[in-house]
Amino acid sequence: MFYTGMELKNHISFKSRNALIKDAGTVCRAVRKNFPYIAHAKAAKEASYDIINKENITDFIVKREKILQDYREDRRYLRTPIKFYKEILYCALQEKLAACYELSSLAELILRMNGITKCGKAALVSKSGKRLNHCVTYLQTTEKYDPKKLIIIDPWLQDCGFLPEMLTKYKNQYAKYFKKIHPKDTIHLEPKQQMPLEEKDIEYFKERFPKLILKKLNI
Repeated sequence: MFYTGMELKNHISFKSRNALIKDAGTVCRAVRKNFPYIAHAKAAKEASYDIINKENITDFIVKREKILQDYREDRRYLRTPIKFYKEILYCALQEKLAACYELSSLAELILRMNGITKCGKAALVSKSGKRLNHCVTYLQTTEKYDPKKLIIIDPWLQDCGFLPEMLTKYKNQYAKYFKKIHPKDTIHLEPKQQMPLEEKDIEYFKERFPKLILKKLNI
């Protein structure tokens, strides 16, 4: 079975008592609502063997992921952040293609459009050095860096929470989606290179995507 961005993991609730997590959930939902797509890689892991064989889903997934990889290769040659985000927006809106990296980029863009600057993208890496092939958005909620107060927004899994809680989920609840690691191994974040947008760039996106301007956030 395929899952669209609006359907995937819709049973997860963001009704947290913590206002910061509620706002993170609002950002997570904004990505899903405004950029519906088919989660090809996730569908392959959740579809039954019979469905994959009968519907020839595997070939479809491989072709779509190849197109996504081509877009990613093209982005390597884009020299400015605004061109980078334009390309991701085009890919998500026109091709309906987005994986964890693209969704994390869109979550970061929404945060920056709403005046939140202490955020970025990060990869999940095990202590032993194994990359889990997954990207998330992180949000710093304190002036000084405090891992326990860091919030993770994961639009691909449509979940969010403070870093310690999310790392536990990645190792247990969501482990089937990632490369296997040793039970005694731990997971940490590896921040990716920042691509800061200038104020005029942010205004550009605000004018063209007003739906991404959310009500005042407490983050």
